[in-house]
Amino acid sequence: MNTKIYLQTIYRLFLLIVFTTLSVNVTAHEVTPTIIEIEAVSSHQITLKIDTNLEALMTEIGADHTNTDDAPQAEEYNALRSLTDQQLAEKATPFINAFIEKITLLGEGDQRVSLSPSQVDLSIKPQSDLEIARESLISYTLDTDVELATPLTFSWPSQFGDSVVRVIHKGEAAGALWVKAGTSSDPFELNAVTLKQSLFDYVVIGFEHILPLGLDHILFVLGIYLLSQRLKDLLWQVTAFTAAHTLTLGLAILGYVSVSPSIVEPLIALSICYVAIENLFHKQISTSRVVLVFAFGLLHGLGFAGVLSEIGLNQDAFIPSLIAFNVGVELGQLAVITLAYILAGYWFGEKPYWNKLIRVPVSLLIALTGAFWVVERVFY
Repeated sequence: MNTKIYLQTIYRLFLLIVFTTLSVNVTAHEVTPTIIEIEAVSSHQITLKIDTNLEALMTEIGADHTNTDDAPQAEEYNALRSLTDQQLAEKATPFINAFIEKITLLGEGDQRVSLSPSQVDLSIKPQSDLEIARESLISYTLDTDVELATPLTFSWPSQFGDSVVRVIHKGEAAGALWVKAGTSSDPFELNAVTLKQSLFDYVVIGFEHILPLGLDHILFVLGIYLLSQRLKDLLWQVTAFTAAHTLTLGLAILGYVSVSPSIVEPLIALSICYVAIENLFHKQISTSRVVLVFAFGLLHGLGFAGVLSEIGLNQDAFIPSLIAFNVGVELGQLAVITLAYILAGYWFGEKPYWNKLIRVPVSLLIALTGAFWVVERVFY
């Protein structure tokens, strides 16, 4: 089989998997970050809302498991998931009343802020399909022992997984922080967040979504980098990818485009696989490569939008916050390319064994990883 026929076969297989993916209803056992909103009601009172998978929270299935079925607590989780909304609410009441003790807010001098609940509410969103995670909202009104004018940090035990902390001001998101499991957030203020600080926060979130959190995006960018060591080839691809994901990120966040993550995520994995496979047969840029990278960039933009919609944008500076997030994403991508060049390209890019020992094997590993993710995201 010559190269042309082989690539045509790969292309047809790619299309087949695309349409198969679109027709599959993916089960949703994925563990996602908890969204936490904090808002000052007065100088000594806050509201704290926790938007979460309550069953995962109660069974302590956290960031070390991407899927509830893979966790040792899977049986316990499934038992809770099989309860009616009313039954879950009754069973969760003692847990929720005690859970506030697990949350740590530190004020000036790392002094722990005392949080005394004056009101606790639980709202469970009905979801009859047991294969889909049920969304719950825990709401606390908390009295504090210190004035809330000083910067605060948030943390909770690592078993509860990653979280996104939204700072709410006058009913709107004024800033957001991604908090990795077992770590403390950067300091934040509950009064009006400055525009400068808010934009910086979104740049950081965008960067961290690529490096170190976005392994699928990292592998796609590496797949782009490995095509050719020529700067011109790299610039064409990066420009096409950036233009595409910026377009769909903006359209999705503004509400003009909406595609289910159950479709987007497998296709992102498929894009990783395809780009890496192309590297096995091409060493230079082509028009079709640029077009494909642009098309795949549209998918990745929808993936970025899914993350950003969960985090929320500063409504007082919506467009600047969106741009700041995208700048962070671009900086993350450039960091990946720079690291790849420093660690491999600079030392070995011009060596005769570059293709045989580095470029082809790494591309093959990326392709296999992408193929594994396609199967995992479609069927599991």
